[in-house]
Amino acid sequence: MQQIEPSFTVQQSTDDSSVYFFENTTPGKENFYNYWQFTLDGPKFADAVGPVEHKFSEEGFKRVVLTVVSRNGSAFTSQDLTVALPLPDDTRFLFNPENLLANGYLAEGADDDFTNWGKFNGEDRISQESSEVLVGFRSAKVANPVDGNPWETQFVSDAAPTVNGEEYTVSVWVKGDPGVIRFSTNPGVGGDQYGPDYTVTTDWAQYSWTFTANSDTTLIALDMGTTEAEFFIDAIELVSGSEPLPLPSNDSELLNGGLEEGADNDFTNWGKFNGEDRLLEETIEVLGGSRGLKVVNPVNGNPWETQFVSDAFDTVNGDSYTISLWIKGENAAVVRFSTNPGVGGDQYGPDYTATSEWTKYSWIFTANSDTTLIALDMGTTEGTFYVDDIKVVKD
Repeated sequence: MQQIEPSFTVQQSTDDSSVYFFENTTPGKENFYNYWQFTLDGPKFADAVGPVEHKFSEEGFKRVVLTVVSRNGSAFTSQDLTVALPLPDDTRFLFNPENLLANGYLAEGADDDFTNWGKFNGEDRISQESSEVLVGFRSAKVANPVDGNPWETQFVSDAAPTVNGEEYTVSVWVKGDPGVIRFSTNPGVGGDQYGPDYTVTTDWAQYSWTFTANSDTTLIALDMGTTEAEFFIDAIELVSGSEPLPLPSNDSELLNGGLEEGADNDFTNWGKFNGEDRLLEETIEVLGGSRGLKVVNPVNGNPWETQFVSDAFDTVNGDSYTISLWIKGENAAVVRFSTNPGVGGDQYGPDYTATSEWTKYSWIFTANSDTTLIALDMGTTEGTFYVDDIKVVKD
């Protein structure tokens, strides 16, 4: 009886760190049934002629097993890997997640096309711009050769979800020659509404218009054909309510609330009071910028068993503050805010449950000291989730 001695080689792709090539080098392998498992107790994949390519979707420790089966028995061999996923292209930027318009910062698209936006009129007057940019790395340039009707240069969004009868505010940032622009809704759809005229200045300035939605979806149009002029547009935003969004930023009372500063699994201005090995750097699942926090809880536990705590920041005793963060996760992970762990004067917010989509959660508290530490208590539930864009604003 032939003794089975399985063996295989491993080669990592030079183009993608998550891709590996595994080749079965077992003597007489063609006489056996051979299969692979790329994760512990994971699914089985039949061997193939030549190297087998596998792309890992999660990084970390992996044990790859090759099993060889004959009529007289089976044998297996394994090799251990530490997989690192490739970093995404460095094309990310801060944005306002509340914005209801897809591609409102005009970064997506090729050449003079802008994903999620249509040129209903004056197509040759609207082009991409890479120098005069306010947010991200790409904006739109408008060049009107003559005076005309507002709709003769018309840039229109895809339909955004709105609630019929509720109030919304649309805004845009513009700079350039003193041309005239206006907002309107639903061109070619029906239920059109028109905002006032705004005159562009030579410096970036925000223009906004509040309207009441009259349908379950709304198209936002920028009507820009009134005056012969050349100007630039960026950061087009639609938000519920009567106030436009400020420019995207990490500004808040907290230091490093965007979690961009630090190295490896350390975050400048933040401490890991409990569960240090559960609090990790994340570079793929981020909301804005290039870095966020990944939380990996191996078991259910007490909230404070995974605790991420800010440096102390100045507060006015007795004044109201709002803290907010964005979470995305699995297994209905639970997060709560608290203040001043280990210092005294602790306060506790309610539990918030993560969903599979980035969601913002806020808590209002009254400062009870001249400085305050903010704690994220995240040890309640087993699971993996992500945290980004933590802010504290004085009310």
